[in-house]
Amino acid sequence: MDTELKKKYLSIKEMGQKRGVSSKTLRFYDSIGIFKPDYVDPETGYRYYDPEQYERLGTILELRSLNFSINEIKEYFTDRNMKKSAKMLDEHYRELEEEIRQKQRLAATIKEKLDFIEKVSSEDFAVQEYKIEELPERYVIVDEKQCRKDNDDIAIAFMHLESHLHETAPILASDRIGFYMDFSKITELMDMDKWHTMIMCDTEMKNSKHFRILPAGKYLCVYFRDYTADRELFIKMFLEYVKFHEIKLKGVMIQQFKIDVTVTDIPSETMIEFQALIE
Repeated sequence: MDTELKKKYLSIKEMGQKRGVSSKTLRFYDSIGIFKPDYVDPETGYRYYDPEQYERLGTILELRSLNFSINEIKEYFTDRNMKKSAKMLDEHYRELEEEIRQKQRLAATIKEKLDFIEKVSSEDFAVQEYKIEELPERYVIVDEKQCRKDNDDIAIAFMHLESHLHETAPILASDRIGFYMDFSKITELMDMDKWHTMIMCDTEMKNSKHFRILPAGKYLCVYFRDYTADRELFIKMFLEYVKFHEIKLKGVMIQQFKIDVTVTDIPSETMIEFQALIE
């Protein structure tokens, strides 16, 4: 390249220094066709840029800072006019707004999980202390198949139920899952095959065939630590208490995992709550 041309052009290094980008980035932009040099020395292959290209490179870098993709930048510079530029910026603005809303919803969900963990960590649970509580009407979805003792079958049943929920992380750090029974004879409570897997839900699930109502009323409630232990023993203890105190059960009972394996691997930290509707 003669001296006059060198005065006219900027080398790839000079252009990069003026815009704060590397020569590697400029070579990449050249290879994909969004920022090609004005002149390439046929003997050395060196790239040279017209100073007026400085503004185009600046636009490219600003679009990148706005998270435009390479393909979007290519489209932006194709048959460009004010109307098209405004349209592309508006579309990108709307996409970013939706991303913000999604992240805000995600942040709110994570905050709910943190609040739950903080609550159950600070709460003083009176384990194996029976009490009667007035509880409001609540809702669950229940697997119609009877629950078996096999852990794999139980896990599959919970997976089946969870697939009906269109929520972000509905189970993690919550007390929504457990077992449900609508019984006619108290003795059936000892039959583990009669229990059904359940997940707490809201009225949005009311049209599901899995939807059930936990009626409002007085419930006999008790907590047990380490639900990984023998749940049949817990049920037996519960029934013995009911029989000794001559309490009449009304037909609905749940076992609700208050603290579960979604937040801890330590068995002694896990907790299950029994709730039975009474007359």
